[in-house]
Formats: sequence, structure tokens, C-alpha cells
Amino acid sequence: MIERREHRRVEVDYWASLKHPLLGTMTGSVRDLSLSGLAIELDEDVNFFVMMELDVHIHGDGWDDTMPALVVQVVRVNQREVALRFIDESEDSYGMGSEAEFGFTLAETDDIQLRA
Repeated sequence: MIERREHRRVEVDYWASLKHPLLGTMTGSVRDLSLSGLAIELDEDVNFFVMMELDVHIHGDGWDDTMPALVVQVVRVNQREVALRFIDESEDSYGMGSEAEFGFTLAETDDIQLRA
């Protein structure tokens, strides 16, 4: 199997509440988290589909509960396990440029590397 992930996943001990305007609020355990998304094991069966957008609040020790909801998009569904990709709405809303335009990239170590 070819590994296509851009960011390293980290196992965490959080839970999440997901909100959808028509389906209401659902909960589940966060299995892992990365810079680009998360995987959640839902507490109950829900009819999610790929490309569906939701708001997710993450809860647990070490997580700032005052953070606003994160907008996510469903990328994979396997029974109660759902893979979600973070949607960066600020890029669409404010016209953020590419990394090349800013002169830096984020390395896997999360250090900023300036280009000459």
C-alpha cells in the first residue's frame, strides 16, 4: 500500500463533538490527529458521506476548550470510523498566498525555514 499522507499522525486521548445543520450534533473518540486532519470513531451510526462539511469541537485534557469550532470535510467513511480534513477557510476568505509567496515553508519539525 502506498503511503499518501503529507503529515505525521499522532495518537491522542481526546473526544469530539461534530455539528451538522441537518443531522444535529454527534460525538466520538479522536483516534489520531495531524496538521491536515483527524480520524474519529463515532459513538453511534451516522450516514456521513465524502465531501460533507461539519464543524468539530475537540475536547479533553490539554485542549483549549475556548477554541472555536474547526471546519472539516469528510474524506473517508468506514462504518463508524470517519477521516476528516481540516478546511482552512481563511485562505478562501482572505486570499492567502502560497508558501512560495511568503518565502518560507513549514518543515515536519514545525520549524520555519527561510529561503534565500
